[in-house]
Amino acid sequence: MLKNYKKTILAVIFMTVFLLSFPHAAFAEDIASSKIFTGSMKLFEDLGKALMIAAPVAGVPILAYFWLRRGAADEMDQKSWNKRIVVALISVLGVELTGVIISVAMYYYA
Repeated sequence: MLKNYKKTILAVIFMTVFLLSFPHAAFAEDIASSKIFTGSMKLFEDLGKALMIAAPVAGVPILAYFWLRRGAADEMDQKSWNKRIVVALISVLGVELTGVIISVAMYYYA
């Protein structure tokens, strides 16, 4: 059992020395002009646009299918199809709202 602790401690010490031995470069640019920040901003902008487009495209056929199934169902099954329709509507609206919020937030930061 003591050997396992020794191996773990030696591995941690080795990794610490290894990581500290790399030279660290200091960049004098601010975060707003860094590639990671600008790339992340573009990624979130595209995500917001994609959500606003994909929500109705995916939601309308699902809702149409649920309405068709509800029309062909008996009274007992109609209640469950009504619940599914409500859940699908709320989900589509939630995804659409999320896309709009992301787009507005990214427009604010751009």
